[in-house]
Amino acid sequence: MTEPIPFVFRLFRPTDAAPLAALFRDAALAAVGYDPAAREAWASAADDVAAFGARLARGVTLVVLRGSAYGGFGQLHPANHIEMLYVAPAFMRQGLAGELLARLEARTRAAGTLALTADVSVSARHAFECAGFAVESEESVTRNGVSLRRFRMMKPLAAARPHV
Repeated sequence: MTEPIPFVFRLFRPTDAAPLAALFRDAALAAVGYDPAAREAWASAADDVAAFGARLARGVTLVVLRGSAYGGFGQLHPANHIEMLYVAPAFMRQGLAGELLARLEARTRAAGTLALTADVSVSARHAFECAGFAVESEESVTRNGVSLRRFRMMKPLAAARPHV
């Protein structure tokens, strides 16, 4: 029996923009908890690949690959906020979201930040809760005239403070 190809984590490169835009679109269209119009409005954020790539180049964006297949990505921007976290539908339920969250949290802790925040979709809420995040509030954002429900979440990182 052959061992599965391991996931590889690395930093974003400009050549990742188009494949990650496609991954983002696929993940948004597959998201549970939203109607088709909401999923399409959400997915449209990646229609302009150059703008999406510029967005990915901000902060720290970790990319996950299995062989040549893009498995997911996560972004810190600014250093104490998870701006994006997406897993390709083909790789969901394999621990990638949790591993990305752990790696992003480790970077945040290393910077000495005391809390990590995120604005989280209905479909991603469970993964964030499993990683120790708690809902601070529920909100609605409008994309292309469609209202999308999401959660403002936070995880305290008190252990990040150096002991004197």
